[in-house]
Amino acid sequence: MRRLCVFLLLWSACLCLNPSAWAAWGSFISTGTATAVGTPSCAQLSTGHVACAIRNGKSAVMVNEFNGTAWGKWTALAGAVSSDPSCTSDGNGNVICAAMAAGNLQWTLFNGTTWTKPLKVTASLFSAPSCANYAVGQVLCVARNASGGLAYTLYNGTTWSAIANLSTTTISQPSCTTDNNGGVICAVFTSGSATEVNRYNGSWEGFLNLGGIAGGEPNCTSMNQSGNVVCFAKGYASGIYGSRFNGGTWVATNWPAYSGLSGVVNDNAGCTTQAANQLVCGATSVTDNAFYSDVWNGSSWTGWIKIGGSGAGSPACAPLGTGQVVCVMLGLNNQVTSVVGP
Repeated sequence: MRRLCVFLLLWSACLCLNPSAWAAWGSFISTGTATAVGTPSCAQLSTGHVACAIRNGKSAVMVNEFNGTAWGKWTALAGAVSSDPSCTSDGNGNVICAAMAAGNLQWTLFNGTTWTKPLKVTASLFSAPSCANYAVGQVLCVARNASGGLAYTLYNGTTWSAIANLSTTTISQPSCTTDNNGGVICAVFTSGSATEVNRYNGSWEGFLNLGGIAGGEPNCTSMNQSGNVVCFAKGYASGIYGSRFNGGTWVATNWPAYSGLSGVVNDNAGCTTQAANQLVCGATSVTDNAFYSDVWNGSSWTGWIKIGGSGAGSPACAPLGTGQVVCVMLGLNNQVTSVVGP
């Protein structure tokens, strides 16, 4: 295939264990003894302050916060959910986390002190939602719908709009991110495992088919530079690949072909921007279950570096607003651990 067949290397062939990069990361610390399932989601609340959510074994959303140094206590919110949560800043000092609950969208807001009681938006969802900041105080949440297309709703700071639908054919849940330029970009995998992307800026601009053969779930993040967004996918041979939108006109030619970051991973990378045109990505290796990082410094990737720890699935990384990020992952003991860097 056209995009996901480039530069496939094993971890052992591409690790760059240079001491300075290793030293830039701290040690893994526990977020608490509560056990969890699924994939965590985290979002920055303010400088040095990040909120995270994950499901527990009783299908409730658990939430916690990190103050840059230490974690609080995991707290289970009311209500059962049937998907992993998705958390995002609302651009106005709050974090919203949402999950699917009996087909509806269950959401809660954290203002830095308290979490609101979870409420529901009536819907017919068939996947976890992906939520992203659209404008100041506004959040867009998108999920797969009953017909295989996408359902979406916009929070305006007070209420959610009625669920609306987009026609397409999806085989994955979406991944959405702010482009930090007045829009939200979402990616899904479609028939043939190709990637489709769409941009919302008050209305949807249309699906673009980027091709490729991808597995698992997409992961998109803003580059915090002129509307640039990069989306990552796990290839059919478990390597990580990415394609970057250049922020220009909404046409497929402004998305280059996927290029390989190599690696053999057990799920997609979790990536976030810590400064304009810079990225930190984390992934867990198939070979040793350790956490590895790869950093885009604005011109090149450092290569995957083994940081340590032991876990499974995709890590969740969020900026601290200090030039560093915090990454969390579900450990093999079903407890969540975290590390700060680089």
